[in-house]
Amino acid sequence: MSTPAPPPRHLPRSEAAAPSGLFGGRQAARLRAVVNADLLPEERASADALVMTAWLTAAQRAQYAPSLRAGHHTEEFVQHLADERRVVLEEGADPVTDELDSAAQAEQDARQLPLRLVEGVLLLVVLGCFVTTVVLSIRAEGPGVSGRIPEQALPLLVTLVVAALLAAIVGKIATWRRDRILLDWAVSRPGQLGRGLPLRRPLQGESAGPALVQALGPALLVGAGVLAIVAGAAILLITLMLGDEQGLGDYAPWVLGGGVVSLVAAVFTIYLRHRRLLKVARRARAAEWVGTAPLVEEPPAL
Repeated sequence: MSTPAPPPRHLPRSEAAAPSGLFGGRQAARLRAVVNADLLPEERASADALVMTAWLTAAQRAQYAPSLRAGHHTEEFVQHLADERRVVLEEGADPVTDELDSAAQAEQDARQLPLRLVEGVLLLVVLGCFVTTVVLSIRAEGPGVSGRIPEQALPLLVTLVVAALLAAIVGKIATWRRDRILLDWAVSRPGQLGRGLPLRRPLQGESAGPALVQALGPALLVGAGVLAIVAGAAILLITLMLGDEQGLGDYAPWVLGGGVVSLVAAVFTIYLRHRRLLKVARRARAAEWVGTAPLVEEPPAL
């Protein structure tokens, strides 16, 4: 009678948990429930197979299908992948000698250094524009320079916004390319999707550019919406009380409408970010490595 396999030691899943400070308690609790759901091996295997199948491209599924002995149908691929994942979850994974070394080399090859450098330069532009705007605001307190501030600050703010958006786009592209390369590595090894990906840096890891836009974007939209609504209401009130001699009343509905659109866009952005975090949590669980890390010999006690 064979002895049962020891419980596998997993890589930490801290990347899948969202910080509760960015979301409400209910949303953070839902994310934790998705990550830490106590599912039976068969249930989790089915869920992981569905998520991983949707994540892979058609070419990647076609490359991995022969190792699963699956046909060209997506449903058959999901079923065979779920069976492979279930066996690993229930019985543990047999040690593979070159798995960790091969994964480390794949991570080394998947680095997107040129895109990361471009993202870093754009973030430096954002920082430079912000610091310059702050310095100009401080100098505006002196006499004789207040008239120059609007002309200098507006181009800086526009450059800051454009550079931040470009940094977010470049960071997203770099992350997407890295994930594709690492998934290509996984599908090239039979049984690897069932075992998971033993990566030091998780898939879908956010870089500074996307994180900056995702953190400040909704706040800026809310602030702009509130200011626009207040300004539109003030213009409308003034025109009703003092008359509309300068024709400002025609702009009040547009300013109010712009503020409402900005608030709706902020709510929609927060909703999309929450949906994406749920997807990231499910993908992190589907790609979680189920293997045994090599034992590290402790130094002899002195």
